[in-house]
Amino acid sequence: MTKRHYESYIILDGNFEDSAVEEIIKKYENLLTKNKVEIKNIDRIGRRRLAYQIKRKQNGFYICFEYIAEPDFTMKLERTYKLDENILRYLTVIMSKNELKSKENYLKKKAMILQNLEAEKQELEKSEKIKEEGKQES
Repeated sequence: MTKRHYESYIILDGNFEDSAVEEIIKKYENLLTKNKVEIKNIDRIGRRRLAYQIKRKQNGFYICFEYIAEPDFTMKLERTYKLDENILRYLTVIMSKNELKSKENYLKKKAMILQNLEAEKQELEKSEKIKEEGKQES
Protein backbone atom coordinates (compact mmCIF):
# COMPACT_ATOMS: atom_id res chain seq x y z
CA MET A 1 0.00 0.00 0.00
CA THR A 2 1.14 3.50 -0.73
CA LYS A 3 1.05 6.26 1.82
CA ARG A 4 -1.36 9.12 1.28
CA HIS A 5 -1.61 12.67 2.48
CA TYR A 6 -4.54 13.31 4.88
CA GLU A 7 -6.12 16.16 6.78
CA SER A 8 -8.05 15.15 9.86
CA TYR A 9 -10.23 17.77 11.55
CA ILE A 10 -11.67 17.40 15.03
CA ILE A 11 -13.99 19.66 17.01
CA LEU A 12 -13.63 19.65 20.78
CA ASP A 13 -15.93 21.26 23.33
CA GLY A 14 -15.21 25.01 23.13
CA ASN A 15 -15.50 25.37 26.90
CA PHE A 16 -12.34 23.34 27.55
CA GLU A 17 -9.38 25.16 29.10
CA ASP A 18 -6.35 25.63 26.84
CA SER A 19 -4.40 23.11 28.93
CA ALA A 20 -7.09 20.45 28.37
CA VAL A 21 -7.07 21.15 24.62
CA GLU A 22 -3.26 20.82 24.52
CA GLU A 23 -3.52 17.54 26.44
CA ILE A 24 -5.92 16.13 23.84
CA ILE A 25 -3.70 17.35 20.99
CA LYS A 26 -0.68 15.71 22.65
CA LYS A 27 -2.68 12.46 23.03
CA TYR A 28 -3.40 12.27 19.29
CA GLU A 29 0.08 13.46 18.37
CA ASN A 30 1.47 10.54 20.40
CA LEU A 31 -0.99 8.15 18.70
CA LEU A 32 0.19 9.33 15.28
CA THR A 33 3.86 9.04 16.24
CA LYS A 34 3.38 5.60 17.81
CA ASN A 35 1.88 4.34 14.54
CA LYS A 36 4.84 5.66 12.51
CA VAL A 37 2.76 8.36 10.84
CA GLU A 38 4.58 11.37 9.37
CA ILE A 39 3.01 14.48 10.92
CA LYS A 40 3.20 17.44 8.53
CA ASN A 41 1.37 20.02 10.63
CA ILE A 42 -0.96 20.42 13.58
CA ASP A 43 -3.11 23.51 13.11
CA ARG A 44 -4.91 24.86 16.16
CA ILE A 45 -7.64 26.71 14.29
CA GLY A 46 -9.23 27.88 17.53
CA ARG A 47 -12.59 28.48 19.13
CA ARG A 48 -15.53 29.11 16.83
CA ARG A 49 -19.26 29.35 17.28
CA LEU A 50 -20.92 26.25 15.85
CA ALA A 51 -23.51 26.68 13.09
CA TYR A 52 -25.83 24.44 15.10
CA GLN A 53 -25.67 22.78 18.51
CA ILE A 54 -23.73 19.56 18.79
CA LYS A 55 -24.33 17.58 21.98
CA ARG A 56 -25.87 20.76 23.45
CA LYS A 57 -22.67 22.76 22.85
CA GLN A 58 -22.65 26.19 21.16
CA ASN A 59 -18.87 26.57 20.69
CA GLY A 60 -16.14 24.27 19.48
CA PHE A 61 -12.35 24.23 19.36
CA TYR A 62 -11.20 23.21 15.87
CA ILE A 63 -7.95 21.32 15.27
CA CYS A 64 -6.47 20.00 12.01
CA PHE A 65 -3.91 17.19 11.90
CA GLU A 66 -2.07 17.04 8.58
CA TYR A 67 -0.25 13.74 8.11
CA ILE A 68 1.00 11.09 5.70
CA ALA A 69 -0.02 7.50 6.46
CA GLU A 70 -1.21 4.16 5.18
CA PRO A 71 -4.95 4.07 4.34
CA ASP A 72 -5.75 1.50 7.04
CA PHE A 73 -4.43 3.82 9.77
CA THR A 74 -7.22 6.32 9.08
CA MET A 75 -9.86 3.76 10.03
CA LYS A 76 -8.01 3.13 13.29
CA LEU A 77 -7.76 6.87 13.99
CA GLU A 78 -11.45 7.48 13.31
CA ARG A 79 -12.40 4.56 15.55
CA THR A 80 -10.40 6.25 18.33
CA TYR A 81 -12.17 9.57 17.60
CA LYS A 82 -15.54 7.86 17.84
CA LEU A 83 -14.73 6.41 21.28
CA ASP A 84 -13.37 9.74 22.61
CA GLU A 85 -16.22 11.57 24.37
CA ASN A 86 -14.30 14.88 24.19
CA ILE A 87 -14.63 15.00 20.39
CA LEU A 88 -17.91 16.49 19.16
CA ARG A 89 -17.25 15.86 15.45
CA TYR A 90 -14.44 14.66 13.20
CA LEU A 91 -13.68 14.56 9.49
CA THR A 92 -10.73 13.04 7.66
CA VAL A 93 -10.09 13.83 4.00
CA ILE A 94 -7.54 12.57 1.48
CA MET A 95 -5.58 15.40 -0.12
CA SER A 96 -5.02 15.02 -3.86
CA LYS A 97 -1.86 16.30 -5.55
CA ASN A 98 -3.79 19.24 -7.02
CA GLU A 99 -5.20 20.18 -3.62
CA LEU A 100 -1.74 19.99 -2.07
CA LYS A 101 -0.31 22.26 -4.79
CA SER A 102 -3.11 24.81 -4.44
CA LYS A 103 -2.75 24.78 -0.64
CA GLU A 104 1.01 25.30 -0.95
CA ASN A 105 0.45 28.21 -3.36
CA TYR A 106 -2.14 29.71 -1.03
CA LEU A 107 0.24 29.52 1.93
CA LYS A 108 3.05 31.09 -0.13
CA LYS A 109 0.79 33.97 -1.19
CA LYS A 110 -0.41 34.44 2.38
CA ALA A 111 3.20 34.55 3.63
CA MET A 112 4.11 37.13 0.97
CA ILE A 113 1.11 39.30 1.89
CA LEU A 114 2.02 39.14 5.58
CA GLN A 115 5.62 40.00 4.75
CA ASN A 116 4.49 43.00 2.65
CA LEU A 117 2.17 44.19 5.42
CA GLU A 118 5.00 43.96 7.94
CA ALA A 119 7.31 45.95 5.63
CA GLU A 120 4.61 48.63 5.15
CA LYS A 121 4.08 48.80 8.91
CA GLN A 122 7.81 49.33 9.50
CA GLU A 123 7.93 52.07 6.83
CA LEU A 124 4.94 53.79 8.43
CA GLU A 125 6.56 53.62 11.86
CA LYS A 126 9.79 55.11 10.44
CA SER A 127 7.94 57.99 8.77
CA GLU A 128 5.95 58.70 11.96
CA LYS A 129 9.17 58.67 13.98
CA ILE A 130 10.77 61.17 11.56
CA LYS A 131 7.67 63.42 11.83
CA GLU A 132 7.84 63.25 15.65
CA GLU A 133 11.52 64.20 15.63
CA GLY A 134 10.75 67.09 13.29
CA LYS A 135 8.02 68.42 15.62
CA GLN A 136 10.30 68.17 18.66
CA GLU A 137 13.01 70.24 16.95
CA SER A 138 10.54 73.05 16.12
